[in-house]
Amino acid sequence: MGELAKALADFNRANELDPGNAYAALWIEIVRKRSDQQSELTKLLTRIDLTKWPAPIARLYLRQITVESVLAAANDGDAKTRKGRLCEFNFYSGELALLGGSKDDAARLFRLAAADCPKSFAEFAAANAELKELAPTKSSKFQGAR
Repeated sequence: MGELAKALADFNRANELDPGNAYAALWIEIVRKRSDQQSELTKLLTRIDLTKWPAPIARLYLRQITVESVLAAANDGDAKTRKGRLCEFNFYSGELALLGGSKDDAARLFRLAAADCPKSFAEFAAANAELKELAPTKSSKFQGAR
């Protein structure tokens, strides 16, 4: 909702309550980067089991592994697990693309997440919110014509 300071406080509190939660660490990283703050992901990962999902996504954010490695990790397990992991991969990769300034790649990945994520996943709602933010408005189209 654009309230980065409040979001960061909430995610930091979630991390305090469950320091091994890799999802909280990912959200903290996203919000910190959007707030032009220094990353704390390396520190946060010291309390996370790096052999379990979604640690490969966090390691991708740190450029410790490749996209192909994350996809291989996502492809492990039964069909329902794979679907959920691919949903998360698409969403968090979209966030990473957005942080890197690649709005087109981000939008493509958010569309994949919005189409494929189970509706019960936080990433489903977040992908749809990101797509709404990335959508050009009528006023921005007119501003470009000046």
